[in-house]
Amino acid sequence: MNDLQRMKELITKINEADEAYFKKDSPIMNDREYDGLVLELKMLERTTGIHFSNSPIGKIPGDEKVQLKTVRHSKPMLSCNKTKEIMDIIKFVADKEVVFSWKMDGLTLVLRYEKGKFIQAVTRGSGGIIGEDVTHTVKHLRNIPFSVPCKENFEVRGEGVISFRDLNTLSKLGETASSHPRSIASGAVRSTNADRGKLSHIDFFAFELIKEDSPKTKMEQLYFLKNNNFDVVEHKLFCGDDNIEEVVKAWTPEGFAYPVDGIVCEYNDIEYGKSRGATAHHEKRMLALKWKDEVKETVFRGVELNTTRTGIVSIVGIFDDVMIDGSRVHRANLYNITNFEKYKFGIGDIITVYKANMVIPQIAENKMMSGTYELPKFCPCCGEELTIKFNQRGIKELYCPNEECIARHSQRIARFCDKNAMNIEGLSASTIERMMAYGWIKGYKDIYHLDLHRDEIVSTPEFGVDRYNAIHEAIEKSRSCNMFQFLVGLGINILGTETARILHRYYYGSMEDFLAAVKDGFSFSHIAGISEALERSIYSWFEDEKNVRNLKALMSELTFIGKSRELGGKNNPFEDTTVVVTGTFNSFSREVILDLLTSLGAVTSDNVTEDTDYLIYGAVPGSKKIGLAIQYGVNMLSETGFAEMLKMAEE
Repeated sequence: MNDLQRMKELITKINEADEAYFKKDSPIMNDREYDGLVLELKMLERTTGIHFSNSPIGKIPGDEKVQLKTVRHSKPMLSCNKTKEIMDIIKFVADKEVVFSWKMDGLTLVLRYEKGKFIQAVTRGSGGIIGEDVTHTVKHLRNIPFSVPCKENFEVRGEGVISFRDLNTLSKLGETASSHPRSIASGAVRSTNADRGKLSHIDFFAFELIKEDSPKTKMEQLYFLKNNNFDVVEHKLFCGDDNIEEVVKAWTPEGFAYPVDGIVCEYNDIEYGKSRGATAHHEKRMLALKWKDEVKETVFRGVELNTTRTGIVSIVGIFDDVMIDGSRVHRANLYNITNFEKYKFGIGDIITVYKANMVIPQIAENKMMSGTYELPKFCPCCGEELTIKFNQRGIKELYCPNEECIARHSQRIARFCDKNAMNIEGLSASTIERMMAYGWIKGYKDIYHLDLHRDEIVSTPEFGVDRYNAIHEAIEKSRSCNMFQFLVGLGINILGTETARILHRYYYGSMEDFLAAVKDGFSFSHIAGISEALERSIYSWFEDEKNVRNLKALMSELTFIGKSRELGGKNNPFEDTTVVVTGTFNSFSREVILDLLTSLGAVTSDNVTEDTDYLIYGAVPGSKKIGLAIQYGVNMLSETGFAEMLKMAEE
């Protein structure tokens, strides 16, 4: 293959990868493979002197979706030039003051403010010139300030990111099967319908201010943003006199809560940075250092299959233990058949592995490509023969068609027991799966009749008396519940905690009224915060007779805390109020406080605004929330004060 043929092949592959990553939120290759293709294409363009019109080199990949309204940026959002060599950073710094910050791996956003009010959110979009209007989703991010002290017009550029902890939470709730927090953030923000359950797990970190008469240094810009209630990217000021090599080595993402893929080095002097100019692709005022991956060779030993509650079976590659970035790894998620097939595995093949962002184990390549390994054909949980499905993005996935599969039921029942649903401590997915294997649990209702198997459970070594008693106590406690807990636990697709709370408030906690509305064909999308997609999902769930049978069986075991108007007495001070909760508490858990407030007709929020009525604070409260409460004159209640008002509400 000559150079021109290879260039055309590389352009096709890179453009397909950009399409999958930026427009479909479904990456088809890992970062290492992508960077390698881009580097090869750059070298070929340099040596041949040829640049094809469809080459991605020098262009900024777009992330626009045609369904969303487009918006032109007030200033082009150029990319950041990148390097993997520390010496390039040292040369860049020279004798200048620079600001180091994390290169956070999320979705880049622009927030616009006029007269102190949040008015619009826009993605980077096509080429950094035209973005998408995503105001309808971004307003649900948990730390977006709706009003700010500065009354002059300005824009804030930053990154919408999801932490590894929140990724784990969403995965447990069955909200997503995505491989990376960036994919979830991008998909949720750029959706035409606002899924508040996912959006409330996304944080915005500001990294740039666009404003007339803007501060003259980067540090002053970030200070301005902090003073206007934005969370800013973690940063620090250095100068040429510092040992930059040691500074860079000290910045490691190990243990950092959010995904990052490098460090950004930017001149502190804004005017000097502008004087360096820009290319069509990037501004020369900044340079990003991407870490060199520590790549190790190991031996492929096969795969492990994991069946989820939806029936989708994830594929995990297993290999000989290898030490990478200070820890031993022996497995990496391959996710689906489409991704698995490109490696052409065979038992004993020599493969290379690394940690993406020094955190997530990934398989880089298979050096032997023997192609002799065949995926298991049967579900690891129920033994049913697996089938193949293509999802909406054209990705080929393994699927267990058995509706009675233990794994499918254990995951669904675990969601029902989750702390954000019925809060039955001790009944994790693995515990439920074991109980199903023993025959103690066959369906939802069996949770509430484990006492029939008490003698067997307490005599089984892995359980015993103490564990049984703890689980039994949690089960009995859950018999008295709120409507929104129950709705979350049912596992209705795309119905998360926030939308369940909206329905709870609308029906004042009455499951009877909600079910009557379903029976009458009520248009739930008329309720603020409930999308048409969720409405379709609710009715689709109720069309399944098995779901309805489970619902009726569970309701016969439970007592719902009645309508909130009946819960709160005539002196109820919380009805129709907006309340924010911060800090840790002694007599109440945070979840219990939120449940009580919702039952009493209050709207709970994560953000303090001028519309907030009460801020309930415990030990170690958020300083920003306290500051905003003081600024807006919000009524602040200690834990004791809340308990006293709670008594008043019940009178």
